[in-house]
Amino acid sequence: ATNIPPHNLGELIDAIIEQIDNPEATLEDLMKHVKGPDFPTGGIVYGGAPMLQAYATGRGSVMVRAIADIEETKKGRHQIVVTEIPYGINKASLVEKIAELYKEKKINISDLRDESSRGKVRIVIELKKDAYPKKVLNQLFKMTSLQTSFNYNMLALIDGIQPRILGLQEMLSEFIKHRQSVVRRRTEFELKKAKE
Repeated sequence: ATNIPPHNLGELIDAIIEQIDNPEATLEDLMKHVKGPDFPTGGIVYGGAPMLQAYATGRGSVMVRAIADIEETKKGRHQIVVTEIPYGINKASLVEKIAELYKEKKINISDLRDESSRGKVRIVIELKKDAYPKKVLNQLFKMTSLQTSFNYNMLALIDGIQPRILGLQEMLSEFIKHRQSVVRRRTEFELKKAKE
């Protein structure tokens, strides 16, 4: 049931150093380093109070939105170009859903193309002449998975036996304790070998 989002390793290391140097560090101190999750598919995370709650309690939900730009074509029409999609969203299903909305005449578009290649996402949605680009984009956010929520459930096994939901501070503390144990056991092993 664990659902811990991926994070930027550099940010986490900085937060761990902060917690080692200052054991009294607050959640706000740690969040100066850990800005939020770092999803490999990109997108924008709308954090604020829900993210603060997720890091404080280990449970919460944040909104993740695709990155979409409105561009003008050479013919003077508008198109919406999606370059990053929310984490865990299947691109093919997303394109299929947009096509379905078009067939049901729920959105005012004239063409839909998936121009993605070599791991780079590019979904082009051409709008009809009389369409309002911002309105269509908002409809897409509302009716498709271009906007979704990520639910935090930071459940971890403590000492390999006890499942517990941990906030960011406890998670980092447990990791620090684990690293201390690993380094001590390795050193004791090497010392024993050297003595032998």
